[in-house]
Amino acid sequence: MAELKVEDDDAKNGNSFEAIDTLVHECLHQKLTEGVEVARTPRGIKLDSCKRARDRANRRQQKGRTITIEMNCTKRHVTFVWALLECLLFTGLIFGWPWFLSTLRRNKYFLDLCNVTLPDDDVHKFHDGEGENSLLKPGGIPDFDGQNAKPRKCRRRTTTVATTEIPGSNYDSMLNYTYFCDEQEEKLELIHAVVFLVRNALVFPVGIFLDMYGTTRTRLLTILIFIVGTLMMTFSNASFPWLIVPAFSMFSIAGCIIMLTNLQTSNLFGDRRYTVMSSLIGAYQASAIVFLCIKSMNDIQTSFMFMTMGVVPILVSTIAFLPKTKVPWPLPADYGDGRSVAGGSSTRHRQSTSEDGRKCCLNLITFKSSALSSLFIWSVIWYGIYQLRAFTYDSNLRLMLISYGTPRDEVYKYSELFAAVQTISLPAGPLIGLLVDWKRSNSFAGNPLILQMKNVQFITFVTFGIALVNNILTTIPSIQLQVAGFILQAIERVAVMTSICAFLTHLHFPAEHFGKLIGLHFLSSSILCLLRFPFQTFINTSLKGDPFYINLLLLVLLILSCGHPFLIWYHCRIGLINNSSLSNSSNGREQLVVTIEDENDNNRRSMIRS
Repeated sequence: MAELKVEDDDAKNGNSFEAIDTLVHECLHQKLTEGVEVARTPRGIKLDSCKRARDRANRRQQKGRTITIEMNCTKRHVTFVWALLECLLFTGLIFGWPWFLSTLRRNKYFLDLCNVTLPDDDVHKFHDGEGENSLLKPGGIPDFDGQNAKPRKCRRRTTTVATTEIPGSNYDSMLNYTYFCDEQEEKLELIHAVVFLVRNALVFPVGIFLDMYGTTRTRLLTILIFIVGTLMMTFSNASFPWLIVPAFSMFSIAGCIIMLTNLQTSNLFGDRRYTVMSSLIGAYQASAIVFLCIKSMNDIQTSFMFMTMGVVPILVSTIAFLPKTKVPWPLPADYGDGRSVAGGSSTRHRQSTSEDGRKCCLNLITFKSSALSSLFIWSVIWYGIYQLRAFTYDSNLRLMLISYGTPRDEVYKYSELFAAVQTISLPAGPLIGLLVDWKRSNSFAGNPLILQMKNVQFITFVTFGIALVNNILTTIPSIQLQVAGFILQAIERVAVMTSICAFLTHLHFPAEHFGKLIGLHFLSSSILCLLRFPFQTFINTSLKGDPFYINLLLLVLLILSCGHPFLIWYHCRIGLINNSSLSNSSNGREQLVVTIEDENDNNRRSMIRS
């Protein structure tokens, strides 16, 4: 139930009528309510319908009275819960990579890179009387031809499950061991790095598609990509381990786009907009829990087959809940009047597709002006540095724990603990969103645009504080502090994504270019994260596996990224925050007129010459 109270000063100035008018239109949006009961109370009135609300509220306005409107907005809450479950179950699977590593080891992915050395008793047990048909030999690698290869460093961990069999081999006797080696670990880490970079790079072209064709077509495309990716994982095994690279890339980018299209659901919630947005981002980060279920099943093919069938609820939300184009912000008074949520902007979409080339030129001008602004450029730098830190942290976690003296067998337990801690993102998301929605009294209360940007600036500074503490913890050789750092990492990543999405969905940036703007952030971060490879080489060669100095370098970059929140503060102070739908359109039209005049002048000159 939503409640609105208009105090004496507002009633005196006539603002209560405007507040009620806004809220009445909100109850009409997308048929989110079936009506409101009417009753007269000592404190005020309860309205029976949106149609009679204005008349009764206007007659009952008197000094000292409170006007209360109660609504049951069920459909938008169902839309939010549905989107939250989608983000939790299908979007951020890549964050559960440490859990999935254990499943890959058990299923012997890339085991051919290892020189598996068995105990003497097991060697005789496996190889006595087997001759050339033996798969494992002392000092050799698992080889389908029974041939030995050059010995490599290896280690063995005792376990109880190893189910997947390689065709033509004899792995039945290995049920009590999971074998893995440094070469296998490096290969799997490289796969994770490639998937991460490919996902970030592909957000930009899909973002362009989103801006051009709207939500429905984009989600149908991502559903197709998701299905292909999960089906490829069902066909992958130890004989075809390379399939996990395109498969993970495809359902990772599909999950990211599903999350971004679900963020528009927050536009239905008014003052709680950023709380809803951050909750969806928290569910996106917490979806690592899905790989824990896959690990417990220890059956990759069956698990991903079930995930393939999971596209059905995604398809339902695409058709039944989300609009064909986008949910606008701020919501217009007639949005959804007489239509369902799914058809919210079909008329405007048909109008936009029928416009001529001048409209496209105007859109290009507005996008160029936004992308070349100092605020946007610094936000790209800020996001790229934070992504580089997170990417480098994930890649160097194993080396960092080993350098702190952690036994190698315990390293993987801490890695899986790090994946488990990611589930803290689910409750942390709404808390971070409340900080953005928190209305603080200040000198900018008269300008809601500046006030909203000040809230974004506040959460950006909070994110910097969390990241600073987290970066300092990585330089201290203490396992207990690293576990505390796991928690801060989870909170920081939700705060970073919330900050950048709240920043780009502000009215200062045109909403019709959100897909391209967020895609540029991901693409730039993907390019910057390529530094991970020279960092890794430097750690392995010159630093002897200790990433201490790389962490110090990242700390310096983190301090330099403070230019972004300070630039937001400066723009708010001198009043440079404005509504892009007004300023950019007028500026774009002026530039378009100048361009057309120049073209006409050139045509006239060519005609005179001829």
